[in-house]
Amino acid sequence: MARLNKKDVTDRISFRIHTASRLIQQMSRRRLKTLDLTPAQWRALLGVCTEQGMTLQKLTEFARMSQPLISQAVKALEHKKLVTRSSPIEDKRVSVLAATPKGLRLGEKAYVLVMEVEEQIIASLDQNGPKRLNAQLDRLIAGCE
Repeated sequence: MARLNKKDVTDRISFRIHTASRLIQQMSRRRLKTLDLTPAQWRALLGVCTEQGMTLQKLTEFARMSQPLISQAVKALEHKKLVTRSSPIEDKRVSVLAATPKGLRLGEKAYVLVMEVEEQIIASLDQNGPKRLNAQLDRLIAGCE
């Protein structure tokens, strides 16, 4: 087996993407903590705020997170009275979610905080960097799904 070289490891694309992702998550987590939200709760709240009446299944797809993690986040949001859950009469197995007025207000505040992180990321790129990065991320995500 070849001996691992630190530079070879840290220069790997996957290593660098993981590092950037972790750092961005840390920046977001710090801001969201001021609103008593976890990143999973934020993603769930964001989805519900953008589409009132979203089903739990659609929210899972929107957030690109596992169903158990989204369910746990929604349960916490319900407990905080930020989201309501109901089931249509015709199918009690379906959960339909809606943001409460308090949830909508907090969602807007959280969005502003998370956009500060995005602005910090964009500031570190050159003029065409955001457009190019988005295009490359789209290709990367599609290739990994």
